[in-house]
Amino acid sequence: MFTSHTANFHKFNRPLMRMLRGKLEAPYSDLNMGGWQVDYACACEEPVFDADRVFQVDFARSPLRFDKHARAYRQLKKLLAENDYEAIHTHTPVGSIITRLAAKSARKKGVKIIYTCHGFHFYDGAPKKNWLLYYRAEKMAAKYTDLLITINREDEVNAKKYFCCPVKMIDGVGIDTTKFNNKLSTAKKADLRKEIGLKKDDFVLCYVAEFIDRKNHEMLLRGVANILRENNNVKLVLLGKGKLINKIKALAKELRIENQVLFLGYRNDVFNVLQCCNLCVATSKSEGLGLGVLEAVLCGCGIVISDNRGHRDIVDDDQKYLFKLDDEAGLEKKVRDAIKNTAKYQLKFPERYSLRSSLSEMKKIYEDFLG
Repeated sequence: MFTSHTANFHKFNRPLMRMLRGKLEAPYSDLNMGGWQVDYACACEEPVFDADRVFQVDFARSPLRFDKHARAYRQLKKLLAENDYEAIHTHTPVGSIITRLAAKSARKKGVKIIYTCHGFHFYDGAPKKNWLLYYRAEKMAAKYTDLLITINREDEVNAKKYFCCPVKMIDGVGIDTTKFNNKLSTAKKADLRKEIGLKKDDFVLCYVAEFIDRKNHEMLLRGVANILRENNNVKLVLLGKGKLINKIKALAKELRIENQVLFLGYRNDVFNVLQCCNLCVATSKSEGLGLGVLEAVLCGCGIVISDNRGHRDIVDDDQKYLFKLDDEAGLEKKVRDAIKNTAKYQLKFPERYSLRSSLSEMKKIYEDFLG
């Protein structure tokens, strides 16, 4: 069984579920395991694919919804009692904590519990409340974990330092690089630029991120405001939605750059839009990985990114690409330099983040750990 508090998260698990069920297609079919029945438990707020059965569990994202946590705990206990699972692979902080608590009895009977952490909420520089709440909860749940998988080095170090369970790091969740093989023609790129509102000679900065505090759009706007005001041919393209979008739109107006910032909302053609851009500028306060940055790299964009645990891993600590979170002037300086010499800030895609690499590592984990 796979679990996550939100159904949306199953997109990261679909390749793993297909591998276990023997359903991977070319070019990954050689990695199939097969022979496993795979179920999925989540809040079911959207469809879940590639599982044999899907169960609705009343997970809540907020750690303070104790009423829903109690209900989800009871629902999972019942599911585990009624089904003869050999292993549980759990994801997302709150969902995984509830899952591991509910699976205590099943674990005593031999069920293996794997937890993939996609980024601890406690990290170097995190608010004290995160350490008080999430660290304590994760430390308690680690007692009921047979293997904890992290996707960045900082989380691996902290997990080994603070928790009692075995820890293994893999490089990310796996990006299917084959989806990036079909590049837009020059003509189609020109048409899409025109549709978006870009001119042929515009230099385009981009950021794909939900409008939430952690993604730190405010620093981005303040850091590039002078550049945008000085040059009408520099544009900032923002993709995504979220509760802070109106606040960021108001800030763009306050900074007098509203005509230079394009809010494109949620789009299904992010790969195509990124091909129309020149430089990805990512200002997030914390990332478990930095998937959007890697996708921008695959689309040929240069990168200037905030110095956080996930971003550091992508560039192997190369300070050329990194700026400090409290340094808007440093961000502006790097962006100005990248506009003059974008090639300097382009990164060769690290193959360790490819889907093939991720699936190969997880296949070995499943074979060694589950037998």
